Amino acid sequence: MPPVLTQLNNLKVLQPPDIEWMAQTGTHKKVSAGTVLIQEGQHSDSIYFILDGTVAVFISQNNSEDDQEIARCSKGEILGEMSFIDDRLPSATVKTVEPSLVLALSKRQLQIKMERDPDFGARLYQELTAILSSRLRSLSKLLAQNKIVPGQALRKVLFLFAILNDNDIDWMVTRGKKQNAPAGTSLIQQDQPVEALYFLLQGNLAVIFSMMVEGKPVEKELARRASGEIVGEMSFVEAGNASASIKCAENSVVLAVPQQMLREKIQRDRGFATRFYRAISLVLIDRLREGLIQRGFGQKAYNQDQQLADDIEYEDEIPLDVLEPTLLAGTRFKWMMNRLQRN
Repeated sequence: MPPVLTQLNNLKVLQPPDIEWMAQTGTHKKVSAGTVLIQEGQHSDSIYFILDGTVAVFISQNNSEDDQEIARCSKGEILGEMSFIDDRLPSATVKTVEPSLVLALSKRQLQIKMERDPDFGARLYQELTAILSSRLRSLSKLLAQNKIVPGQALRKVLFLFAILNDNDIDWMVTRGKKQNAPAGTSLIQQDQPVEALYFLLQGNLAVIFSMMVEGKPVEKELARRASGEIVGEMSFVEAGNASASIKCAENSVVLAVPQQMLREKIQRDRGFATRFYRAISLVLIDRLREGLIQRGFGQKAYNQDQQLADDIEYEDEIPLDVLEPTLLAGTRFKWMMNRLQRN
């Protein structure tokens, strides 16, 4: 195995042949300190794997000409994956802090590889989804600590149902369990294992984060989830405990799909795995972008005070390849609701 491959050893899902293909297909670049790899609000043709060195991630702020550094990334980390998945303009600027070695992989070549090799596509989406989930956990903690007021939840099920096919949805309806959950019911408990992926059919859920403030436990409501939302996806993709608690804010109805059953389905059906992980990654990216906007960041790609232009995609828009099937996605969700109501 080429030495460069061992430098990507923090990737947990991709297999040695996957990494070898990326190493042989991508372009190895030695870049000096201060080099901009990705510019916020500007199109980028590649995703980057850091092989050596350190890069800083900056994001624009409202009412300020100075960008704020929000993270530093080092060997083995991936950059540019959000705009690759949802095909929107980058939400951050990535600049090298010191002389670095990166592997630039063309998004076009990567997409062709995924279409030709569904198993590779499934593994890559699973890898990226786990990375995004980890980043969303960090952002959620930051929002809670800074007492950011949550925004109105979007119908994330549209992302999922626009990508899954009818057979996928039929499988979830058949294997899932419809549950009536009275107000106050805890579906998910922070720092505890999560048993299922939940689709909220009716009602309202509260996302609650617990933390210690001056030695005392404090609960902070991060967000509300309305009909058409999904919860439990982060602990599923990371195979870890819940990052927040989910409680019913009112009498609710959910469809619970057991996580173990879902994992077995993913192992048996790689086409489903690719569609599922891509859909979940879009959900996570949308929440990441939404959280950054709530903090007043990421305005170079979208100025809320300007009129929307037809030839520009903005951060709160569903990408075109997902927007077009949303009518079908809404129909699928209504079909699921009607079928479950008959049970």
